[in-house]
Amino acid sequence: MQTLLTGVVAVLLLIPAAARADRAERTERRAEHLKRTGERRERHGEHREQRGENLKNKAAVKEQRAEQLRAEGHVRAANAVDRAADRDQRRGDRMVRQGERMQEQGERREKRGERLEHREVGIRPHVLAS
Repeated sequence: MQTLLTGVVAVLLLIPAAARADRAERTERRAEHLKRTGERRERHGEHREQRGENLKNKAAVKEQRAEQLRAEGHVRAANAVDRAADRDQRRGDRMVRQGERMQEQGERREKRGERLEHREVGIRPHVLAS
């Protein structure tokens, strides 16, 4: 009977340690996930920013074409090309801003993932700095 009670007490003492280990694994997986998504978001942001720059360049070319059409006397066609250039310019500006925001979000997620990893290991960020 005492052996059975000793076994039950031993199991009850191990349950909190197992729960902590499970929580540590989940937090570590979460930290890794945050870091990966942060890196991915940064890459997507850079790509979107580059695409916005390309659209701005395209708009500049269209504006030159509109000036050329105006010089040749094709005013209505020049106005249409000008409107298209304005659309491309606005879209390019918007994409650049979105790309910058995505990059910042990615950096924040990555840092958060690193903080989670260090917190779970038991290393505090202020200890790492010194």
